[in-house]
Amino acid sequence: MSYLKTTLLSFFLLFSIISCKEDEVAAVKTKTQILTSTTWQVQSASASGGLAVVYSRDLANNGYDLSKVRLTFKADGTASAIDNNGNSSSSGSWKFTNSEGTIELSNISFGGFTSGTLTVIQLTEKNFDFTSKASFPDLGISDIEATIKMTPAQ
Repeated sequence: MSYLKTTLLSFFLLFSIISCKEDEVAAVKTKTQILTSTTWQVQSASASGGLAVVYSRDLANNGYDLSKVRLTFKADGTASAIDNNGNSSSSGSWKFTNSEGTIELSNISFGGFTSGTLTVIQLTEKNFDFTSKASFPDLGISDIEATIKMTPAQ
């Protein structure tokens, strides 16, 4: 009887370990799942390779207010954006290109950015960082490379 209990306990333990490892593997999300799982808001924006801070959520006085900018990607390939005034939105499409290293946006405008290519720096459930061409006319900055760091909207 003791042998039977030990054998059953061993099988149960082995099955539990295998089941846990399968669950951990299944929990890994694809880049599309991560990108489309939330609405993104601007955490910070810098121009010219990070030399000039255009906006940062941590600063009291920003040269350009991007606090209302929101960007949403949907799994069906559509996207929407809310501009820096918080009252105008645009809708368009998106797709990953370059082995998910870039995102092509069409018919979207938000906070100094218009349709084009976003080069993905980092994409996790807590951060979406990218570079792209942007213009911030209120600051006298036009058509410059900018780095944007986004986090899930609160």
